[in-house]
Amino acid sequence: PMHETKDSVVRGILELPNLRVVVAVTTMTAREARHRHRMAPVSASLAAQGITGGVLLSALQKGDTRTNLQLECDGPFRGFFVDAATNGDVRAYAKNSTLDIELAEGPYKWRAALGNSGFLSVLRDIGEEYYRSSVALIDMNVASDLNHYFATSDQVASHVSIEVVPRGDEKLGVVAGVLIQALPEGNVETLNALRQQIPQQLVSALSNTPEVTAEVLAELLFPQMTKLNSVPVRFHCTCNKQRVIDTLATLGVTEIQHIVDTMGSTAVTCQFCAEKHEVALPDLLELLEKLGAPIAQS
Repeated sequence: PMHETKDSVVRGILELPNLRVVVAVTTMTAREARHRHRMAPVSASLAAQGITGGVLLSALQKGDTRTNLQLECDGPFRGFFVDAATNGDVRAYAKNSTLDIELAEGPYKWRAALGNSGFLSVLRDIGEEYYRSSVALIDMNVASDLNHYFATSDQVASHVSIEVVPRGDEKLGVVAGVLIQALPEGNVETLNALRQQIPQQLVSALSNTPEVTAEVLAELLFPQMTKLNSVPVRFHCTCNKQRVIDTLATLGVTEIQHIVDTMGSTAVTCQFCAEKHEVALPDLLELLEKLGAPIAQS
């Protein structure tokens, strides 16, 4: 369809129970990731859940920082890596983008893809330092294992729901997530009540609302919410040709000379966005000169 709704993440507060609320719609971002990495349906859905989780986690951060959400598992999917910035830029890849297998119904839906063991880890950039924490996968389900992460690692009463709802032939019809977290003095009983309701309400809202935006979803699910801000979300990678050249520089003169002698040029494909960066012979010769290599006499 020509008219597609924009992705965004909305942050707000439920003032009386003192709960923080984050609502994200990441449909177009998830589709862009699928397109770039040519993902099969199961890989695309799991990556979509990871992207949504990364965006929700990143929205908890202050300032201009990045959050990484990583899943590793012993199933055929093998895992994903999501890098989300507080400005709404997110990039991601799946370790196996070709996965399309029969999934079970019910709580064991993702077992066939994720297997029986693995871990979820979150790396937060807090300005001067990085804070990393990991938890073992228990439910083999992105949203519920994120809930385990919050319970064991952050120890802040929280609830995460993430849903991917198909529309017609589009498997990634709507992709969205909700995160509720108790602030200091927050009412945990209200949070627990919401924890029971939100998963059903989220599926219902996504299935029955024609144009789902994060704003619309926040109003449907949390009519009492005081909105703090809204940030557009998009798939965006920080890679560029200069960064590739800088990385090549770390190989050293001998290795670069070897590329010149054997191939004459090289191409590097970014793992995050699948963009191919061509580094031609003039680039390599210029790099050798910068690194102080003796100029070969022809």
